[in-house]
Amino acid sequence: MYAENGGHLRAELSTLLRQHRVQQRLGGAGSHSIPETTSVHERRLLGEQIGRYRHSGLVWCVQAVRAANPRMNLQGTSTRTRGPAEELRYRLDVAIAHSSGLPGLDELTSEQPFAMVESWRQIARAATLGEHDFDAGLGYGRLSQVQCMTLLKDASDVARGLVGLDRRYSNIPGWQPLKDAGWLARAAETCATFAGYDEPDYTIDLRGWQPRRTLVEGPGLPGLTGVLQAQHNLLVHLGEFPDARSLRLVLDSQRIVSRDAATLDPRASAEWTDRASTYLRLIHATHDIGGMVGNGGPAAGQAALAASRIEQFSRAVLAGTAAAESGAIRHLAQLGREIDERIAQVIQQGAREQIYFARVPFPRVDKDAAGLVKPTRQRYVPMTADVCQELLELVRDQLRPEAELPRAPKRAAASRVELAAALVHRPEPRRAQAGPAM
Repeated sequence: MYAENGGHLRAELSTLLRQHRVQQRLGGAGSHSIPETTSVHERRLLGEQIGRYRHSGLVWCVQAVRAANPRMNLQGTSTRTRGPAEELRYRLDVAIAHSSGLPGLDELTSEQPFAMVESWRQIARAATLGEHDFDAGLGYGRLSQVQCMTLLKDASDVARGLVGLDRRYSNIPGWQPLKDAGWLARAAETCATFAGYDEPDYTIDLRGWQPRRTLVEGPGLPGLTGVLQAQHNLLVHLGEFPDARSLRLVLDSQRIVSRDAATLDPRASAEWTDRASTYLRLIHATHDIGGMVGNGGPAAGQAALAASRIEQFSRAVLAGTAAAESGAIRHLAQLGREIDERIAQVIQQGAREQIYFARVPFPRVDKDAAGLVKPTRQRYVPMTADVCQELLELVRDQLRPEAELPRAPKRAAASRVELAAALVHRPEPRRAQAGPAM
């Protein structure tokens, strides 16, 4: 997620910007009380390694700028014709072209003995992991204009920090400075000012790559935790499209879960009761729905476990041998909203792609049916608004949860404020030595 990767990158960069006396931090000579522990050649190798870590940060910056402003071709342009974002991207491309290259996998995964080099490794690691965010919801076209400006401001501040550290590390033996560092610093400062005119939208931190849900394996957990386990596994199995019969079993399980959860959560009893009523109406509306495509067996099994476990837990609560924790109840409500969203997607997909069909009576007698009493004929037709109006309206208006306004993570603003303070940080002046007493 962008919040995690971007936050780690800014935190480690802030740490480095507050560090001075670089040679001593690499084992170089300091005052008479700090002996030299590394040779010039060893510090040269450390400087080259830091340069490779820095290259990862530069690549992350240029990818962020491209995601915020994806103008493809900058050939034939000049400083006068390029905008702030385009100028920053151009200067980053120049710096990357003359940089030392990316670090190897061993350098990214092996902890470094020097704290300063370890901070650089964490920057490179966060930048490398952050590259996946731009292909998972953080690209241009998926962001609002304000979010694009927020991303551009983040990239500009990181670039400013890298330029500042480049100047500070100039005394490292064999240090390779950034190409046209002055132009890059000017472009980053201009772009940061340009992108910082409007109020930022830190909900961008909610975007980016996220790991897929996995099953909670093992034996059934006790109490309400076991219900959460079954609901979680149900949500995972609903990633595979269920057949119509399994879908009805899932609907009935959610009715039971909602009915019993209303007794466990008095504060949200009305919401749980409404959810149970909605699922009861869905069960009636899907009575004549058929479809054999899909594999809903695993989902139906977990749904049955969730229903049986919450019934057992409710009886234990009424008997006074168990109690429901508020945190677990909130987690159950969150899982319920996600299951509602997924079931709504399944039903709408089944109607749109003609995977589910509605059984409609045909005004003729089925002469081929067994038995003396012949029923009327029936046929299955695609689910349309004319045939399944009640079901589709239930899914659209009542089952699908209302979209909640996204809220930025708690540390979203704090990490950026810390980096802004570190960019203007200056070391404290040395204390004046006390003279002889007069």
